[in-house]
Amino acid sequence: MNEHDHKNGDCCNCGEGDNIIELTGENGETLLVEYLATLKIEDKQYAVMKSCDDNEDSEDSEEIIIMKIERDGEEDYLVSLEDDEELDMVFEAFKKVASEDFDFE
Repeated sequence: MNEHDHKNGDCCNCGEGDNIIELTGENGETLLVEYLATLKIEDKQYAVMKSCDDNEDSEDSEEIIIMKIERDGEEDYLVSLEDDEELDMVFEAFKKVASEDFDFE
């Protein structure tokens, strides 16, 4: 499971500073991402984010990250998706709702 913390500030070319989240993995590595959307599909919620890599030439600079939102009492947390079919289903739904904002080639 991954935790997330909100981090205000600008991140390279990620747009709005208020949408920047710092993800912390189980091994302690951190990754800055731009929060793009929350999708609800079949009574499950998913967070869609874009990697904020400082190196524009990096393969990860335009990487879309999709994680499931789960709730433990009053607290939400993000969980990596292990099922490729579930990941593909959420990505296809995101492409439909965000087709005007992003170029999916």
